[in-house]
Amino acid sequence: MSDKPPPMMSGRARGRGRELPPGIPGPSRSRDDSRDRYDPSRGAGGGVVAQRGPYTDPAYTVRPGGPGHQPIRPGVPHQSLTAGRATSHSGASSSKQPVAGDGARGSDISRGARRGNRAISDVIVTRPLTLNTKKGSSGDVITIVANYFRVLRSPNWTIYKYRVDFAPDVEILGQRKGIMRRQIERLGAFQFDGTMIFSPFKYQNDPMVLVDRNERDETVQITIRLVGELMPTDGTYMHLLNLIMRNTIESLNMQRAYGPKGTKYFDPRQKIDIREHNLQVWPGFATSIRQHERDIMICTEVTHKVIRMESCYQVMAQSGRDEDSIKRNLIGQRVVTEYNNLTYRIDDVDFSLSPCSEFEKKSGEKISFIQYFRDRYNVTIRDTRQPMLVSRAKARDIKAGRPEIVNLVPELCRLTGLTDQQRNDFRLMRDMAQHTRIGPDMRIRRFLDLNRRIQNEQKAKEMMGKWEMSLDRQLVEFPGRVLPREEIKFGGDCYESPNNDADWTFTLRKNRLFEVDRVTNWHVICTERDYSIAMKFLSILTSTAGRMGFQLGRPTVYRIPDDRATSYVNSIERACNDSTQIILCVVPNQRGDRYSAIKKKSLVDRAVPTQVMWTKVMSNDRIIGGVAGKVAIQMNCKLGNAPWTVRVPLKNVMTCGFDVTFDANDKSRTVGAFVATMDIKECNTYYSAISQHKYGEEISNFLVVNVFKALKQYEQIHKQPPARIFFYRDGVGEGDIDHVLSIEVNKLKEKLKTAYGDHAPKLTYIIVTKRINTRLFRKMSSTSVQNPPPGTVVDDVITLPERYDFFLVSQATRQGTISPTSYNVISDESGLPPDKIQIWTFKMTHLYYNWSGNVKVPAVCQYAQKLAFLVGQHIHQEPNHLLEKQLYFL
Repeated sequence: MSDKPPPMMSGRARGRGRELPPGIPGPSRSRDDSRDRYDPSRGAGGGVVAQRGPYTDPAYTVRPGGPGHQPIRPGVPHQSLTAGRATSHSGASSSKQPVAGDGARGSDISRGARRGNRAISDVIVTRPLTLNTKKGSSGDVITIVANYFRVLRSPNWTIYKYRVDFAPDVEILGQRKGIMRRQIERLGAFQFDGTMIFSPFKYQNDPMVLVDRNERDETVQITIRLVGELMPTDGTYMHLLNLIMRNTIESLNMQRAYGPKGTKYFDPRQKIDIREHNLQVWPGFATSIRQHERDIMICTEVTHKVIRMESCYQVMAQSGRDEDSIKRNLIGQRVVTEYNNLTYRIDDVDFSLSPCSEFEKKSGEKISFIQYFRDRYNVTIRDTRQPMLVSRAKARDIKAGRPEIVNLVPELCRLTGLTDQQRNDFRLMRDMAQHTRIGPDMRIRRFLDLNRRIQNEQKAKEMMGKWEMSLDRQLVEFPGRVLPREEIKFGGDCYESPNNDADWTFTLRKNRLFEVDRVTNWHVICTERDYSIAMKFLSILTSTAGRMGFQLGRPTVYRIPDDRATSYVNSIERACNDSTQIILCVVPNQRGDRYSAIKKKSLVDRAVPTQVMWTKVMSNDRIIGGVAGKVAIQMNCKLGNAPWTVRVPLKNVMTCGFDVTFDANDKSRTVGAFVATMDIKECNTYYSAISQHKYGEEISNFLVVNVFKALKQYEQIHKQPPARIFFYRDGVGEGDIDHVLSIEVNKLKEKLKTAYGDHAPKLTYIIVTKRINTRLFRKMSSTSVQNPPPGTVVDDVITLPERYDFFLVSQATRQGTISPTSYNVISDESGLPPDKIQIWTFKMTHLYYNWSGNVKVPAVCQYAQKLAFLVGQHIHQEPNHLLEKQLYFL
């Protein structure tokens, strides 16, 4: 049983410019200031766009813009302007006047706008120029189906970018987009980000000058200058394609929602009611477009949003009139509004406002919230004295012209997500899993259904057609490989093969552990009430451990009168001496403060590993045998021994893992955990270290220091440095790859070269990403698929051309759909072919000793995650350095 803490809160397509239909009318001067027709959630994304007519002559590019347009032949030289950085025109004024939540949601961004202040960078190339192929050859070939559709375009498809200037200048981004939205009929399909236009059309005149009116009804001159073609290596290229696809999916009447894992789309019309638990499940999709090895493809993944039927008003009623309690229960929650199904984050509760309060509409008219919702949505607010919720727009939304504050009515907002109590409800999670845990066949049907809707529904067809794009009707298929099954080595030089599910629990029970220790000085702490349960479990534990070759002597038992944290802490202090090996603490329930106190006392103050056991598990006769075996393995590992290993072809290799998590007590700080092996072929020991730093602080210095501490320990054991270092780096986002490569990797290489000269270890640095939307399926027949077996590798077709990357399925699952792990080799000095790096990575997934089976990532990454969680959630300090050679955190 795991010592588990309690739950805590390809190339570029060159081509000719394409024409617009002749006879397009001039700009419309009409204005639409009607609030009812103005959708503030849309922004002014420049439109997606006028209806395309048939070409009069495909060999010509026609200048739109009214009478007298003249065709010009493509290929005629034109003035090319150097693309400089466009001046940012951020909104100079953003109203702080409360606004009703009618679509100006705080989590929204305008169409065509770059998200937040993050610049869209060019593609980062990490694939070595000397790497001829990143494809391996080992294993059996199988047919893989992935959740990708090819994006089909015309052969001469090209995107042009134009600089847009206004005279006089229009400072507010929303007004600039409003002006450009009125140019759709003149310019055809385009996206506008505030300073640049991206369009599939090459306009004849350069510069092109248009005239419109601003908010004050003054004449505005719009100058549009060609900058050049948008290159596939430009980050804006894929951003534009994603915007087009976003518009297409929203045309299917799906609701967009932003979250920590990106943009998702949900269909409220297909909601699933789980009435016995007062919940709703909204099915939806997450999508993204990228240039893959030979094609641009869209990745689609099924996702779900859980909506609680209780409203914020009901939560407030349960809190009484206690303002602090109301704020504590609501601030930070995400809600969905009943009247338009938009998602907001609650940032505050304003007790000075009520539905009777007035706000100013865009037209300047003042109106109460009660009247506004009655007129706009035909909704009657029952309680006129309830306080209002506050959702504050992010910087990116304010720049796009959004109001800084949106007020929401509690009785019209329903909470999303599950509470901790709901997550711990077995029946609820089981019932919900019937709708959210989807097998391979059903998942593929969902993908194809979305594709059919895009192909067949009129608005979606028009949206894609205006950009001369379409989707392949079938999911992409290609060959993958299944690596040979690894044999597990136990004590007595005995090898066993895991079953088809990559699980060796059964064989573990009949074999001796690979390395064992004799425990003669250990202690048990339990309450008087739990003494008999503890003694019964100890008898089974000692017997089970003995059959595994792990000898547990008779422990010293400390019986305490109550289960307070101080009682356990005082007993640990009494039990610890210079030769204490391990302490088993028996607790009656899962309490976070007590668990934290036990771990802090034992791991920080006394440097003694502890095993915490819950009496509910110890007293369950149905599982007690299996629990005893797992506890014995954990205790053996915490003493520095390995219960099993695998065949290791390479020697003089140090494998490292690194992960980062937030400190639960101080969100401004993060905890970095580092774990390294001491050459698995010769020595099955580990080294671990912790670094605490402020959020956003560069961690390269801490990382380098920890690597050199591990190297010092390695040299003490082997009398020489390792020949190779495999470094698996977890916790890296897409936007951080350049930083990790240019700062962390280069600094580590430089320090290794300085310290060891020509004998420096050869570094292979691999970024590990677990939370991805890619899903892989093994095709069994034309109508049947299933999850791929453990060891499945994909290193072509859906990988990225600028990276040295591959996908690996290392686990098996009996329910739902397996998720692969992505590996991106951003630096490699090993000299090994891709095949060997893939096999080494697969071997490392067998060595996590909390589970007798494969895990999703290399064991060193899983250990680092476990250690970071322990420190960040419970002890909040660096553990005693005397424990750094043991897996005390399991």
